[in-house]
Amino acid sequence: MRSIFIVGSSFCGSTIIGNTLNSHSQVFHAGEVDRLSLFRRYHGADETYLLNSCGLCGLDDKAHCPVWDDLPPPPATPQEAVSLYRTLMARGGKEVALDGSKNVDWLAYLHDHGLRNAGAILLSRNPLAFAKSHRDATGAPVWQGVEIWRNIYNHTLRSLITRQIPFISMRHADLTSNPQGFYARLLEFMGLDGMVDVEQYFQFPVHALGGNVGAFVRYRDFNAQRYEAREAQNKRPLGVMEIEEKQARQKRGGTWRDTAWMQSIPDAEAGAALNLPGVADTMSLLGYSAYELFMAKQKWRLTQSPRTLLRDGVKLLRSNRTGC
Repeated sequence: MRSIFIVGSSFCGSTIIGNTLNSHSQVFHAGEVDRLSLFRRYHGADETYLLNSCGLCGLDDKAHCPVWDDLPPPPATPQEAVSLYRTLMARGGKEVALDGSKNVDWLAYLHDHGLRNAGAILLSRNPLAFAKSHRDATGAPVWQGVEIWRNIYNHTLRSLITRQIPFISMRHADLTSNPQGFYARLLEFMGLDGMVDVEQYFQFPVHALGGNVGAFVRYRDFNAQRYEAREAQNKRPLGVMEIEEKQARQKRGGTWRDTAWMQSIPDAEAGAALNLPGVADTMSLLGYSAYELFMAKQKWRLTQSPRTLLRDGVKLLRSNRTGC
């Protein structure tokens, strides 16, 4: 068994990519393993962030999870943590165990204490797309989101390169423009033949920890009412409309374009954020350029009707006034 880690920032699409790779006969998507409470990676953090069951089995108190039930006691040493990690990943019963934790420090910790056969998928969205999602989740300004994006990917690249961990860098835009080519490259990196089922990934059993609910809504075992109740109990209320929107997006299928940032970040604000020190350098290392982002936005504008542009402009004006 080999371990492959998805590393990068939040909001990068790791859960849906992991679940789709899980449709391959030799890939087990484990999800955000670093959040397992027994590893004590987030000691002192909000208890609702810690996990003890997978995203789907955890919705049914009577369900038995073949992977994450009957967990052993916490490890006493880092070396025991590595041994326990290998044991848990082997429960998936596949040639490749895919860890979607995204936190490169988790990979570095395991690597430094004996897990030496691991590789990494460095997954990214462009800095403005990340900043928009980060703003929606936290209320932080766009420039701060871009700064966080820069810091995360600089640290991630440094951690991988200094440890000589083999990795492949993949952009979310490559997934949305050419899904089959995107997954073919990933399978080649993992040394696997065959293909994944991009359209019917949800027909394959999955036991991934944590992740974006949007990547689970099409599974047969997903129960929206129980999910909403659990999130409300954990003080993370999720509205029915949000669940329905995620279900509708998944059912539409096909090629999806990441254009939400184009609609909600003005050119001047985007330009100022991308001109922060070091941002352009980090972008170039991951295959992005400010020029290409702005050209993509101009092309997107040409596809929008005047009425749509006016509507989006009014929404943006109202949101800016609300934030003042």
